Amino acid sequence: MMNSTLVKMGIVVLTLILAGCVPHNIINEVSLMHNVGYDKEEEMLKASVVYPNYAESDNPALITAAAKNPSSLQEELSHKSQFPFEIGQVRVMIFGDQLSRDGLASILDPICKDPKIGIVRIAITDGTPDLILNKTLNESPLFLMNLIDKSIENEGIPESNSHVMYDQFFGSGIDMSFPNLTVDSKGQIKVDGMGIFRGEKLALRISEKETFLLKLMTDKNKMGVYSFDLNMHGHKANIGVRINYGKHKVKFIKENLREQVRVSLNLDVELDALPEWINLEDEKDLKLFKTALQKSISNDAELLLKDFQTNGVDPLGIGRVYKANHRNYSEKSFYDRIYPNMTYEVNTKIAVRQTGVGN
Repeated sequence: MMNSTLVKMGIVVLTLILAGCVPHNIINEVSLMHNVGYDKEEEMLKASVVYPNYAESDNPALITAAAKNPSSLQEELSHKSQFPFEIGQVRVMIFGDQLSRDGLASILDPICKDPKIGIVRIAITDGTPDLILNKTLNESPLFLMNLIDKSIENEGIPESNSHVMYDQFFGSGIDMSFPNLTVDSKGQIKVDGMGIFRGEKLALRISEKETFLLKLMTDKNKMGVYSFDLNMHGHKANIGVRINYGKHKVKFIKENLREQVRVSLNLDVELDALPEWINLEDEKDLKLFKTALQKSISNDAELLLKDFQTNGVDPLGIGRVYKANHRNYSEKSFYDRIYPNMTYEVNTKIAVRQTGVGN
């Protein structure tokens, strides 16, 4: 009994000692970074930070700083704030257009080495991070993160966070890709397609529709809306179908001494708001509709893969699939000799699980 009491007292004392060793900060005496943007300004690296300014108001504040190297940026930012910055609460990092085109390596290296940075949403912008971040000052601190999360979960954007970035940047056989943020004509922030990198540099931007096709060929989550032009029974219309889930498979075959990439897509779709001249209860109409949809997805996906090939980028990770099946794989040899000469075939099969009210 005595031993048990001593053990319990020892645990309590040890807990108090350890708690006293943990560094702590009062919330209104630190500047918690929420959203961070990096860009290039002439020959300088520029950082923009949004943080809650509890000491002066309830509204977040935006400050910017420039330095010749990433190590000096933190110090330059600190000179403009009355409290020390804490990077551990960063939710979103945005890379500006000029920095993305010049190369991200100088920024990614210190980010990867900082143990305080957790899982962060990564995005690029076709303008400057300042423009995006200024638009968030009247929103909640998590607005930007929630916007990107929603686009990834339900609106056809592939998964993109710091862990995915590390894997794509440091791994072989795949290129980085990040959602692109822009400000529309009404002054609202929106996710508009993706940027595809070759190594550390931005090489290609793709549309929202192309981004969703990339998601279908890479991600487990396939939720999003695909639109296509349908010509049926002498009528024409643009139809949108919601894809709820599905599976994909990428494999290689030899054809006429050339490597062919075959992508198989099995997708479950939900249809609603169809024109009155389409009757999916009619087996013939259903077959015509499914054939047209399958052909459209396959053709669009093949064109996208050829565009990636032409621009020398591989966000699909075809190099990784090839590496897994070839013992003597060399990344340089693959992308110099094999990848440019590959052919593509995409086979799509859909299952209509729900046709909506009135269909």
